[in-house]
Amino acid sequence: MTKFQFYLDKTTSMMWVRPTVLSIAAIAWVGMSFFADNLPLEFWKVNISKETLVNLFAILASTMLTVATFSVSAVAAAFGSVATSASPRATKIVMSDGSVQSTLAAFLAAFIYAVVSITALSALDFGAPGRFMLFVGFVLLVGWVLMSFLRWVDRVSRLGKLGDTLEHISEGAHIAFSDPDTVRFLGGRSRHDSTPPTDGALLYSDRFGYIEHLDMKGLQALAESMDGEIWFDIRPGILMIKNAPIGVIKSDKKPDDDQIAKLLKCIITNNDRNYKTDPRFAMILFAEVADRALSPAVNDPGTAISVLLFQLELFDLWVENDRKHANDVPKFDRIYIPKISAEDLVFDAFTPIARDGAAMIEVSIRLQKTLRALMNMNHEELQKAAAAYRETALELSTAAMTAESQRKTLEYLARKPL
Repeated sequence: MTKFQFYLDKTTSMMWVRPTVLSIAAIAWVGMSFFADNLPLEFWKVNISKETLVNLFAILASTMLTVATFSVSAVAAAFGSVATSASPRATKIVMSDGSVQSTLAAFLAAFIYAVVSITALSALDFGAPGRFMLFVGFVLLVGWVLMSFLRWVDRVSRLGKLGDTLEHISEGAHIAFSDPDTVRFLGGRSRHDSTPPTDGALLYSDRFGYIEHLDMKGLQALAESMDGEIWFDIRPGILMIKNAPIGVIKSDKKPDDDQIAKLLKCIITNNDRNYKTDPRFAMILFAEVADRALSPAVNDPGTAISVLLFQLELFDLWVENDRKHANDVPKFDRIYIPKISAEDLVFDAFTPIARDGAAMIEVSIRLQKTLRALMNMNHEELQKAAAAYRETALELSTAAMTAESQRKTLEYLARKPL
């Protein structure tokens, strides 16, 4: 993914984009209707009066204003519910829901079309072709609004609910874990397959922030222009610290300030992590939802158990992509990227659950079974990480549980051979 594609994807997922684009399209249709008066009148079989159109558009405008206001209020309340019941960081995923954006776009575009049409009819002299064009737009928008409203009745009943939020997090996480470049080396080489050069020029960070994206195409082009290689210590999700070393540049000619500046511009940072480019963050989101469910105020171990199943599916997808693409030829052979550690991924996924669910036998048992499932996956590094964390989870649960019988049951499960 290039820098342009990354910014385009990030922009199109924002709530305001679809309503804005469709509202502009509605206004453009009004403009086209005015210029349609230049077409021969014989092509138009229907002659709709100006008064009829004004009345129709007045009804549409007043109706859509009410519906749009109600819908925006419902969406705002749902987003607040997501932040309260799941995690504040999950709100962005729910806000990128295409069906919600399309529905809001339909309501707002219909309202704007009606208002602009009334204004245009009052200020300009539309002929029969222009009025017919406006009527066609009215019919199309009303049909679209009716279909959107029927979908909205079902969607708004689920929007903001915990189960719906988990599904959205899962869909977002699958985007990251299904991309072999994202889960491996971003299309570059593995930094761990060979030793980084000791005589290269150190590359230092120029700002604070979480890395959202590395423009690998741009970095490859810069490395080729320097006839060198770049060994990074960073990848999406890593926190960059200003003036801290983030990599090594190996080149016969020392890179100048302009080249260093261009390299740093290929690193896109933000105050938040991006779930589409950072698989670890997707696991953290699930862990945060489970952690909130296990709090004394909520006391919902069932949600934590459900989260473990979602996480297990993601681990399986990660193993599948990691093994399937292990022998892929790097697209950016001059860029070296560190891998995602299985130990880090396991830690991110299970630490809150192991800590805050330690006293709950049902959660502890399901966590041990989940770790056992990871140990059965055909991935050596993940097997070792899961085996090590099984002991950590057992230690936490043993210290938190008061019933000796529960401790024995859990210890038997944790010690049970594969």
